[in-house]
Amino acid sequence: MLSTNDRVKTAWILISISSVLTTSIVFWFVGDPQRFIETRIGFRDGIFDNLYVWLFALLIVIGYVGYTIIALPFVKEHLFEISWLKLIGIWAAIVTGIVEEVLFRQFLMDFLQGLNISDILQILISGVVFGLAHGAWGLLRGEVKIVIPVVISTTVLGCLLASLYIMTDRSTFAPIIAHVLINLKIEPWLMLSAVSGKWKNVN
Repeated sequence: MLSTNDRVKTAWILISISSVLTTSIVFWFVGDPQRFIETRIGFRDGIFDNLYVWLFALLIVIGYVGYTIIALPFVKEHLFEISWLKLIGIWAAIVTGIVEEVLFRQFLMDFLQGLNISDILQILISGVVFGLAHGAWGLLRGEVKIVIPVVISTTVLGCLLASLYIMTDRSTFAPIIAHVLINLKIEPWLMLSAVSGKWKNVN
């Protein structure tokens, strides 16, 4: 049984994270609106021309959401719940999807490209760093058993999103859309499962 305290704690965590990330987005936009839209968001001419890119993005969303609800029954139980916490989760889903794709795909992968690192290695490095960053939650709680599947699953997701970034000629738009859609389905329930300890049901 979930306590109100767990929901409130989850809300404050998401609000805190989302506030910081929203500040970053506003800073990028105000600094150079056109660059933000075309480079950070990756919205540019021809972005919808390749149907295979969007089919791949859809498969990523379906695959990861499907994996999550199988691995975490708690998330499945709350998947269609509408509440005040879900509204906060929607905000968190959008800003984390944008900022994480800019950081882990554009910033990191373009930096690696500048070092003449191959696309394949860029994809792998981006995925591993993404996975390790998402495994930090488990380490903070001392849940080593949980860290391994979390790191593996998010590393795979990171590699897939990085591949999408390469497929779109290094545009973050499709990866952002895929990432946001995933977050919209599984948040705030993924965070709530971590806060409440319900993620111990992970397979």
